[in-house]
Amino acid sequence: MAPRRAPDWSWRFLALAAVYFGAAKLGLMLAFVNASATAVWPPTGIALASMVLLGPRVWPAILLGAFLANVTTAGNLWTSLGIAAGNTLEGLLGAFLVTRFANGRNAFERAEDIFRFGVAGLASTMVSATIGVTVLTLGGYASWSIYGAIWSTWWLGDLAGALVVAPVLILWGRRAPDLRRGDVVGLALLLATLVAAGFIVFNGLLAPWVTNQPLEFLCIPALLWAAFRYRQRGAATSLAVLTGIAVWGTLHGLGPFVRETQNESLLLLQAFMATLAMTVLPLAAVVRERTRAEEGLARLASIVESSDDAIVGKTLDGTITSWNRGAERLYGYAASEVVGRPLSIIIPPELADELSEILERLKRGAPMENYETVRLRRDGTRVSVSVTVSATRDAYGRITGGSSIARDIEHRKEIEAARRERDVLRSVAGLAAAAGHEINNPLAVVMGQAQLLARQANGGERRRIDEMLEAVWRIRGIVDRMKHINKIVLLDGSENLPVMLDLMKSSPPPDVDGRS
Repeated sequence: MAPRRAPDWSWRFLALAAVYFGAAKLGLMLAFVNASATAVWPPTGIALASMVLLGPRVWPAILLGAFLANVTTAGNLWTSLGIAAGNTLEGLLGAFLVTRFANGRNAFERAEDIFRFGVAGLASTMVSATIGVTVLTLGGYASWSIYGAIWSTWWLGDLAGALVVAPVLILWGRRAPDLRRGDVVGLALLLATLVAAGFIVFNGLLAPWVTNQPLEFLCIPALLWAAFRYRQRGAATSLAVLTGIAVWGTLHGLGPFVRETQNESLLLLQAFMATLAMTVLPLAAVVRERTRAEEGLARLASIVESSDDAIVGKTLDGTITSWNRGAERLYGYAASEVVGRPLSIIIPPELADELSEILERLKRGAPMENYETVRLRRDGTRVSVSVTVSATRDAYGRITGGSSIARDIEHRKEIEAARRERDVLRSVAGLAAAAGHEINNPLAVVMGQAQLLARQANGGERRRIDEMLEAVWRIRGIVDRMKHINKIVLLDGSENLPVMLDLMKSSPPPDVDGRS
């Protein structure tokens, strides 16, 4: 078999560098405070997403794309190389932080990981802004007097790219979802609603009645719809679409974030979008976590409900809160009859102290495992059960009640009693066989002497000796049967002793000749 060839990454690196270069040139078209600093910088999201999905090995592609974008815009070879190095380091640091602290490519599965992703983006973009602005200033392409203005523009543009563009690429870079026909229709309606809200707020769709009014809150319902219905992937995509509409409208002097300069307008807009990203994405993750939790609870409830064991939930004061079908079969009560009633309805009166002990141990959180006891059925009969009791806790770890699992051991008890009876009978059988052997020898002596006396006696004495011999023959017959006992089998439903151990049945009437 021919050795498997390693994938050729050269064309992938070139493709990634080309995409980065194109996005960078597009962002630099909106550079107003400095030719190399813009408030709209999607390449940060591209670099971060590619390094999270593909690993840090793609850094040469990011370095090449960033260098070409800067060297063809402003500055010299060395400033372009320094800025490209800062952009590359930004991606490497961001990907390292996301992978190390925010669960890597699964960073958007949990709300806490999304916040960590935001912190990683916040920190890594500061590195790029600091290196880039410092290089420009030292190279003479920026003034120290506006260092802060350029730095804030650079940093906020990169941060928006990390929080708006990177989530879309990471979420869609994983396995694509299977869309059903209903999902496609819903996505179309969501897109139409989102575009309509974006054009009303940022593009003056309702002008001249509404122009540059603070209506940005109108975008939130569509984003919430995306978060609740289509989870993280839908929320991130909707936010990216809305950002594109908002940037276009703001550049044309429309929308609630328009100020005296376009750079200031874009900074306000990007701050708003970054805030929306850190609000909508965690919300979508929480919705997804809740859905998974509900699915897990449904599976657990199905398992509990179908269990053959009686599983009963109760409060700390002994009130029944749940009652599965196994409990219905074991105790005879329907769930609707017992939920809300005290647990004492299934506990015999003489075991009332047992319930108090159970509740006291529950309050301390001490489990009770596999103890055998007796419970009452609805018809008043008693059933032997093996019970395990454990405490139930809320999300904060506080004990709120208890759960008991009871298993019917009545059949096991019957088997154990039968085994004990069988063992007793085996002992009796062994003893009987041994006794038969021990009695046989002296009995033979008695019989021989009686037969000698019978030959010498006459009349009434002979009659008494014959009665004695008749009794001896009966005893000998019993002894002979006792000597042959070697096994006793207890059959189901057997209530009487074996015939061999019943003296009334083991002594049949004598034969005609006086022997058994």
